[in-house]
Amino acid sequence: MHITLRQLEIFRAVAQYGRVTGAAESLHISQPAASMALSELEKHLGSLFDRNQGAGLKMNDSGRALLSKACELIDRAKELETQFSVNGSGSYECGSLILNASSTIGNNLLPKMLSQFQKSNPGIRIDLEIDNTRIIEQRLLDFKIDLAVVEGVCLHPDIEVSTWLEDELVVICSPDHPLANKGNIPLPSLSDELWVLREPGSGTRELFDEMIAPQLESPKVAMTLNRSEAVKQAVVDGVGIACISSLAAKSTLDTGHIATIGVTGLNLKRHFYLLTHKRKYRSTVFNQLCHFITDWQPF
Repeated sequence: MHITLRQLEIFRAVAQYGRVTGAAESLHISQPAASMALSELEKHLGSLFDRNQGAGLKMNDSGRALLSKACELIDRAKELETQFSVNGSGSYECGSLILNASSTIGNNLLPKMLSQFQKSNPGIRIDLEIDNTRIIEQRLLDFKIDLAVVEGVCLHPDIEVSTWLEDELVVICSPDHPLANKGNIPLPSLSDELWVLREPGSGTRELFDEMIAPQLESPKVAMTLNRSEAVKQAVVDGVGIACISSLAAKSTLDTGHIATIGVTGLNLKRHFYLLTHKRKYRSTVFNQLCHFITDWQPF
C-alpha cells in the first residue's frame, strides 16, 4: 500500500468542500489531478464517499473514520516542516491556526487578546472568523477549524468544552424609552414590547429563548439580526428593546446612546467556552494558543 500525504490532503479538502472542484480550487490544482488522487486513495482504502448525482460527495462511514487520522497526519507533517524550515534548530516559534469565535467574543475580546498573543508569539499566525455558535460547532466537527471560543452551550460528545470567562446579559432600550434606567421591572410587564433579537443558533438567542421568552407568552419580534452591533444600532434607532451581552453593550452604554432596563428576578449570567475536537491533533502551537486563552484575563 502506498498512500501519500498529498492524497490525504486532497481527501480532506473534498470532505470539507463536498465537491472535487471546490477541493481542487482550494489546493490550486486541476480538477482532473484531484480526481485522480482521490481515485488512487480509494483503490487502496475502498470507497470513502457516497456519490449522488448532482448532490456532491458526502462522506460514508469509512470516510468519517479516515478524516481525523488524515487531518492528524497532515497537521503533524506541517508541524515538522514549519519547525525545521525556520532555522534548522527544531524551534516551535512558527505556525498557523484557524480560530473561530461567536460574535460577542470575536468583536469585543479577541482583538485585544490576539494582539497580546502575537506580541509574545510573532511567528504564529492566527486566522479568525466570527459566526454563531452552531455554525462554529459544525466547522469544528468537520475539522475545518482548529479551535473556537463561543458563548453558546455545546453538548456534542466529540467536542471538549472548557469553561472560560463569565458574562452577563442585560436588557437594553433607547434612552427615551419610558423604562430607561429604571429597576425592579417585572419581566411579564415587557410582554407588549417589540424585541430586536439575535439570530437562531447564537448563544445570546439561546439564553433569551430559555430564560425570557417563556415569561413573555408570545414575544413580539420586530427584527432578527446576526450581529450585536446591529442589534445595538436598532435599539438606538428606537426599533425595540433587546437582550445582549453586557460586554457588547458597555461602550454604547458609556456614551449614553442606549440605556438598561433592570428586570427583577432574572438571572442572565453565563459563561464563554473554549471548544476543541477530542480527536484533533494537538501541536505545540495549538497547545500554546489554548493555554494562552485559558490563562488570559481581559481586565
